[in-house]
Amino acid sequence: MSQTVYDHVKDKLDLTFQPMGPQQLKNIPVPVRVYRIELDSRSRHLTTYPAVTTADPAAEPSKPRRYSWVAAALFVVLALAVLAYVFRPDGASRPVVAVLPFHDISPQDQRGLLSDPLSDGILAYIARFPELTVIARGSSFRYRDTDRDLREIGAQLDADYLLEGSLNFDGQRIIVNAALVDVSKNTQVWADQITDDIDDLMVLIADIGQRVAYQVEDYLGQVRVAQPGPFKADALLMTMKARRATMRGLSKESNDAVIQMNRETIELYPDEAWGHLAMAFALRTQVRFGWADDPEKTLAQAVRHGETAVRLDPGNYSTYFALGRVRLQQGDHPRAIEALERALSLNPSTADALNALAQAHFYQGRNEKALEILAESARIDPLPSFVHSWILAWVLWQDEQCEKASEAFGKIASPPPASQKLASVIETCLGNTEAAQAALSAFLEATPDWTIAKETKLQENVWTYETGRERWIENLAEAGLPSG
Repeated sequence: MSQTVYDHVKDKLDLTFQPMGPQQLKNIPVPVRVYRIELDSRSRHLTTYPAVTTADPAAEPSKPRRYSWVAAALFVVLALAVLAYVFRPDGASRPVVAVLPFHDISPQDQRGLLSDPLSDGILAYIARFPELTVIARGSSFRYRDTDRDLREIGAQLDADYLLEGSLNFDGQRIIVNAALVDVSKNTQVWADQITDDIDDLMVLIADIGQRVAYQVEDYLGQVRVAQPGPFKADALLMTMKARRATMRGLSKESNDAVIQMNRETIELYPDEAWGHLAMAFALRTQVRFGWADDPEKTLAQAVRHGETAVRLDPGNYSTYFALGRVRLQQGDHPRAIEALERALSLNPSTADALNALAQAHFYQGRNEKALEILAESARIDPLPSFVHSWILAWVLWQDEQCEKASEAFGKIASPPPASQKLASVIETCLGNTEAAQAALSAFLEATPDWTIAKETKLQENVWTYETGRERWIENLAEAGLPSG
């Protein structure tokens, strides 16, 4: 490895490095000082783990962990990639990696449950590797079940490497095939298969992920598991079922169903974070869109679930993201920003947390800062979700850039009914009275009892920038929202 790579890992890996002196490398005009890893007793853990002994000498010895060489192979691949890019003659930036959603070939009743958690976890831990830029899931996951050429996908994502794979889960055992592809050559530079029970796999994934983040030793990961086991897997599976219900459409009915699913998860697995963080999101959504009978009580419950999720799994960025979203709905902007920034420190490539952070600044009238954060979100998520476009249009409207706001809103492929309030105020800002009234009618069709009084109460504690909030209410009144 080069001097640059050595400087990054020398104090983080328990390895013996031997200097090889300056070496002449291809495409590099001056000699480069390089090092090699000496596989002595200190460094043997790169290739194997010792068997775990038991108190009973007659008992069968535990099976050695057979996966660390896979992680080591991935680390070597990425270290070589880093070396190649650091010393490219054109001085290009860090390698860009996109994690594609793993193709799920499981039986029908298990299909769709583990693909996203597996891919999400891998993405989150790769994002911690300082020499890499990772494309956000919102962009890379759009290529789910596609038959497009990998070079075409890589070009559209502007990625140098694609990590793809498949999984087959029968409810107990899982088979995962993974491959790292060099986009420029359209060739696999690493591939392997992992087969194990689901609870063992969760342990394995977390172990590998932590090595990526904290020791720069391995390269493949999943969400951190504080006390791994079958309960963790089951809680995650139930949360994913709830998530699938949300993805089928945002409505009061679908959100109520999600809340019930999350309630069942928490009742069965109260000491797992997944149900609590999902419940925090769902309750916050209930308040955000005016579906809660008692918003104050519902929001207090959401805060408790968010805080519980953080306490149970403080290494999982999603717990801080959930708490940050709830704090934002409370109008507690300082603590919302603190939680969201913590989420970003754990996973710098989460565009969702960046979007929420931009919204926190928007509510305080910091339009320039919000636009700056949204630009960063778009950089790591070049094919952004409708949430990004929604918030961007909102900020531009508040900044009185109404033409650009209309353009941003127009990028939402299928605007949910709740977003039609924003469409209405943008059209009002542009002087398009009929279009503003039509958009508001679409909103009222889904929420017929909504009034100016309810909208004012919804926004008054959250939207602390009075100029923007009052203009919002005035524009909705102009478009015909009943006073109540």
